[in-house]
Parts: sequence; C-alpha cells; structure tokens
Amino acid sequence: MHVFRGLPHPLLARPSAVAIGNFDGVHTGHQAILEHVREAAEARGLVPSVVTFEPHPRDFFGRGGELTRISTLYDKVLRILETGIERIYILPFHKSLASLDAEAFVRDILSEGLQTCWLTVGEDFRFGGDRRGDAALLKRLSSAYRYELSIAPTFLHQGERVSSTRVRAALAEGDLYEASLMLGRRFSMTGRVIHGAELGRRLGFPTLNLAPIPPGSRARPAVSGVYAVRIHGLGAAVQNGVASIGVKPTVAADGRWLLETHVFDWTGSVYGRLIQVEFIERLRGEKKFSGLEELRAAIRNDAERARRILGCSPAEQML
Repeated sequence: MHVFRGLPHPLLARPSAVAIGNFDGVHTGHQAILEHVREAAEARGLVPSVVTFEPHPRDFFGRGGELTRISTLYDKVLRILETGIERIYILPFHKSLASLDAEAFVRDILSEGLQTCWLTVGEDFRFGGDRRGDAALLKRLSSAYRYELSIAPTFLHQGERVSSTRVRAALAEGDLYEASLMLGRRFSMTGRVIHGAELGRRLGFPTLNLAPIPPGSRARPAVSGVYAVRIHGLGAAVQNGVASIGVKPTVAADGRWLLETHVFDWTGSVYGRLIQVEFIERLRGEKKFSGLEELRAAIRNDAERARRILGCSPAEQML
C-alpha cells in the first residue's frame, strides 16, 4: 500500500484501475465503489487506485457556503486503504490544477501520470477548468486514451442515495445512529495529540487535544458540541471519556477548531501519539459560559452524564 502526495515518479507508475472523488467520510456508497475498483483491478491485472484532492475543491474556491468535513485526511486515507485499495494519490488542489483543461487532466494525470486503464466516477462528477469536464467527456476520450469507463452505481439507504451530504446532515442533527448506518461504522476522528493551553488541567479535567481541521482551512468539522466517547490508541484497552469539539467560545476568540477529550480514570503523556476518538452519544451543543466556574460545573455535569451512558463507575469526586 502506498500513499502519494501528487503523481508518482514515472518509474513508479503502474497500469491502474482508478476511482476519482473526494470520498469525504468514505461511507457505504464509497465503499461499494472502491470494492468495484478492487474487483475490476483483480480481473484485469491492474493496481486498484484512488485519486482524491486536498484541500477539498470547495474549500479551495471558498464558494457554496461553509464546507463541513466528515473525515480528517488521515481518517479518509485509512478508510480507503481498508477497502483493499493499494495506491492513493492525493493531488494538491491549487490554482494550476483548478484551471487545467479537462482533456489535459485526462492526458497528463490519468493517462500519462497514472497509466489508467480502467476508470470509475460518479454520474455527477465534474472536473477541469470551469468544471467543463463530465462523465460524457470521459466516455468520448476513453478510446483515444485507452481506458474503460464505468459510471459508479447509486447506493441506497432507506430508499435514498447515500451521500456525504446526508451523512453531514445526520451528524449536524446529533443523529450518530443514522450516520453510523450510512458510514458502516461509528463516526470517529483520528489524529496526533497536540499541545493545548492546559486549561482543562487547571479546571481538573485534563484533555488530549486533536486538530480536526488543517491550519488555514476555511472548512469546519461535521460535528460540534460535547459527546460521550471511547478512545483507542492509549494501550491495549479501549478507554472511556467525554469530548468537546468546537472553537471554545468561553476562553478563546481565534476561531480555531479543537477536539478536546478528557479520558476517565487515566493519566499519561502521549503528545505526538496517534489516537482515535469514537463518538458514542451527543450530550449538548457548544455553549459560551459566563466564566471559568460555570464552565467547570458544566464539564463536571457532562462527565457524569457520559459516565452513565458508557457504563463507567462514578468518579471519586462525584461519590
């Protein structure tokens, strides 16, 4: 398995079966497409591959309203590789790529860059300068550039198409169960523990901090508020905790998004370690409090509720 930032060196290119898309969330519809890629590659002796973009094109252009992201980049890569895809090409979405002529995209990236022999896209896929390229153009160019084209089938949940938009809507409403059905797993976020302001420690609730959005991005996470969570990556055992994801309106004004997780009955220093926070139930939305004492009381109440939801023993200070 290989993950490339951009196109591979020509000596590393291999005849490939390729899916192109943003794949935010890698939901069950995406998983069906990626399984189709794997099967097509196996039948033809090709390398199953994915082309995706970072930042998301909508984030780059800053249009269409504020972009909400289901996946961190790490989560997206991890979920794609779990489907049996062997190569992921993360194309930096910048001005030159955004303005690249549609046929030049096919020629330079798909044909020459990736040696694409089999290709799948969604029926509403658009690409190239001014989004002039579409599935019909890919079909017309398939003979000249010698690839097979397969339009990805629609995958349904409760009679409607599964989409990243539907997953985002469920997460925004706090409906983690509905989101999990479309994702095929519980919603989670994975990242490396970073240093924070240590305010949680001073309040008696130390946290492990993750940055859910890349620096400089105009996007926001698909979830916000306070959640009962489980934490993976702190050892063999899965830990329980309470997490807040948001911009910390009570104590910060920089608008920076942070996922802060307080792990119950656990201590340790894990800066730089990769952990996964699994969201179990939403407790409340993010709120601005009058001061630190009101914030401390709210965190204590959140932690107590999360312990009950997760089946944990009460903390000593709550006895």
